[in-house]
Amino acid sequence: MAAALLIFAVPALWRLLRDERTPQALAKEDISLGMRGRHWTRVEVIRHPLFWFMVPSLLGPSAFGTAFFFHQAHYAETKGWEHIVFVSFLPIYTGGSVLAMLFFGWALDKFGTTKLMPYFQIPLVAAFICFSLSDDTNLLVLGFLFFAVTAGANATLPNAFWAEFYGTGHLGAIKALAAAAMVLGSAIGPGITGLLIDAGIGLHVQYLWIAGYFIICSFLVFIGVARSGPDLYPIHDKDN
Repeated sequence: MAAALLIFAVPALWRLLRDERTPQALAKEDISLGMRGRHWTRVEVIRHPLFWFMVPSLLGPSAFGTAFFFHQAHYAETKGWEHIVFVSFLPIYTGGSVLAMLFFGWALDKFGTTKLMPYFQIPLVAAFICFSLSDDTNLLVLGFLFFAVTAGANATLPNAFWAEFYGTGHLGAIKALAAAAMVLGSAIGPGITGLLIDAGIGLHVQYLWIAGYFIICSFLVFIGVARSGPDLYPIHDKDN
């Protein structure tokens, strides 16, 4: 059924995408310069320290978010819950993510990425602590809510961050680089946590380690933004 729907959707998509949605003349005017008043290429981004301060925070949510859901049946079993109990709370996570997405869209316009990026993964610290310590479903629900906050922020902030710091001239290539890091994270996360489970290190211990990992990630982003932020100021001053 899904394959049939995709086949029937092709003609409609072909017709819709045939016409240019954003005129090129307008697109060329709608640009944003990055640090030092220029557009950065992907090679230049790789060579810039800020990108490497960001890499752990790119890997983390994909790696350990994927691992959390990958091991959900085992996690529920270790807590003594029926798997259906765990699954029944997923709509809370989904709804919370949507609300967080809307909130961070507003916050992004009001405060900018420099003030938000160092802190948007802090809720994941609280989430994995809740997941580790939860003996009843109250902490599980709280963990899902904290998890949803970062999930919504992660869908909103990083793209704006790359555009603000590195410009929009090569934004597609830069976003592809970030996406590759996230895909790598989603590939290695379940494997690492699975190997640790086989080694006798339970998820309740691992989740405390993961919480510590996100503290480190937030600290690294704070340092990276603090070091590179001044390179944005001349552009802001010029605009003012």
